[in-house]
Amino acid sequence: MIFFLLFALFLVAGIPIAFSMGLSGLVYLLISRVPLAAVPQEILGGVDSFTLLAIPLYIFAGELMDGGGISRRILNLADNLVGHIRGGLGHVVVVATVLLSGISGSSTADTAAIGSAMIPTMEKKGYKREEAVAIIAACGGMDILVPPCITMIILGGVANLSVEALFFGGLLPAVAMALALMAVIYFDAARNNIPSNEWKGMKTVGRSFFESFWALMIPVIILGGIRIGAFTATEGAVVAVVYALFIAIFVYREVKFSDMYGLILRSAKTTGSIMFLIGVASLFAWITAREQIPNKLLAFMADFTTTPYVFLLIVNVVFLIIGAVLEGSPAVIILTPIFMPMALSYGIDPIHFGIIIIANIGVGFLLPPVGLCLLVACSVGKVEVIKVIKPIMPYFAALFATVMALTYLPGVALLLPKMVGYIPKGTFTGLTGLF
Repeated sequence: MIFFLLFALFLVAGIPIAFSMGLSGLVYLLISRVPLAAVPQEILGGVDSFTLLAIPLYIFAGELMDGGGISRRILNLADNLVGHIRGGLGHVVVVATVLLSGISGSSTADTAAIGSAMIPTMEKKGYKREEAVAIIAACGGMDILVPPCITMIILGGVANLSVEALFFGGLLPAVAMALALMAVIYFDAARNNIPSNEWKGMKTVGRSFFESFWALMIPVIILGGIRIGAFTATEGAVVAVVYALFIAIFVYREVKFSDMYGLILRSAKTTGSIMFLIGVASLFAWITAREQIPNKLLAFMADFTTTPYVFLLIVNVVFLIIGAVLEGSPAVIILTPIFMPMALSYGIDPIHFGIIIIANIGVGFLLPPVGLCLLVACSVGKVEVIKVIKPIMPYFAALFATVMALTYLPGVALLLPKMVGYIPKGTFTGLTGLF
């Protein structure tokens, strides 16, 4: 109890999450008279993983691609593809977010990049600034499911899951969420009489596709290489870096060798903060295991339900709230060791459960007080958060409804993983078992 109270107190006091976990864990060890040597052992053990090696590599590849003019080319392609549909630029944001997410692997990075480029243009085309910011934020919450995703890599390392299966498992749910957002954008544009762009013809589409072809090949190469067994998800990160270097320097020629120091430095800073967080969180997870918190929670929840349906409903609500107050990585690191054993006891497949976790955290990014994508979009759009709450609600509802459907239709998340060789480990069939 002291451990969790201190952790909450440190967070309220504004102490960074990693230090809050570390300090509360240190106090726990002192009170429990556990040797303090457990601190460095657990921290180093938490980051000593081949799977986690992919994190700095994907971050560096994303820095290379973001600095190489990729965002501009992707936005141009998306505009030519779907800009003529009712709601024009709103659909462009959705498609561009999906395409860019397969390159950067970071929801906040995509939100910032697309928001800075699209919000002023959307305002000129008839969107209210608050509505434009709401669409940007909603798309950022959706693209956490598009591989390669750093949160998926962390989840795979924490829960000992196949990152490849998580990558493929996130694809169809991401498409479903994108279509749900586009439906809301379409009907909202029709109600508010927001115009669309003119259809520029297949020739223009082909030209923009050719210009962005090299960038679009990154997720294709990564997922294709994993599918045929040429490399693992971690090794695919190395391929992504080499390919990104080649494109940024020799093809698009927008990154010079003199820019490399700054790109490496930014990647190192981001990597350092993430890996330190993972290391300290492993101490946090060790304490929860030592106190048998998962078993106690399972026994407590058994008083309320013995069915996976209610358990999954509780999980959706919990991770949605957590996504609104924590970043994606600490939320996964802290709660996965607690809830994953419970999910397995209910017969829920771990890959399906992992996709549920990530999807709910992504939707939580839209909610105050700390919803990352909401804050980033408001910052880029120079709009107060309170003014975006009302226009973002339809998009939040569409995303959460999609997550609920995915929760009780495990076949959607497991279809592609099964096609690449994953063997489901759960007995829960959800609503598909009724047909």
